Amino acid sequence: MEAVKLSLIEKLPAGRMRYFVRLNLPDGDLLLHTGVGERRFLDATWLGLGALGQVSEIPANDSNTVSSIRLSLTTPNSDILGEVAANDPIGSQVDIYLVSVDEHYRVDEYQLIESGFIATCDTERGALSKITLSVTGESQRWQQARLHQRWNDATQKALYPGDEFFSEHASTVENVLPDTQPGGRVGGHDAYRRH
Repeated sequence: MEAVKLSLIEKLPAGRMRYFVRLNLPDGDLLLHTGVGERRFLDATWLGLGALGQVSEIPANDSNTVSSIRLSLTTPNSDILGEVAANDPIGSQVDIYLVSVDEHYRVDEYQLIESGFIATCDTERGALSKITLSVTGESQRWQQARLHQRWNDATQKALYPGDEFFSEHASTVENVLPDTQPGGRVGGHDAYRRH
């Protein structure tokens, strides 16, 4: 999660802030925003959801815990639920932009505030169906070892025979490296030594 630029914070009282969300689904990008109508942004046309689309409060914390953002879409069109079921979105990338629009509702300024991955997808069927996506960052993706294998020397060599990146990294960490500053050291587990 990125810290929001001061210039965007100053525009909050005007009430013309929108979220623009890029869902990188298997069949292609889905470009949505929380305003109404179509908007041109980043050389693409984004579809406005108005009151049907919501982005949850974006959590911010100073700890190392995983936080998630919930995106929801309410729609009377039941075909969309079928599309979600056919194109499992879990693991797909999501980019969330905070955007200010001017008095003519043209994009004025923007910032990418979150780039993450879809961790869960919940659907509710009814007269108004609801799709809720939970988006998390890299730390959550790393914790999902069954979906995304953690890399080590063996897995890297299985994909790229002869690649020594992880083994070289491990051997480098074990050694004291020369430093450009006299008396300093980099890495290693040995006691302090002069060069």
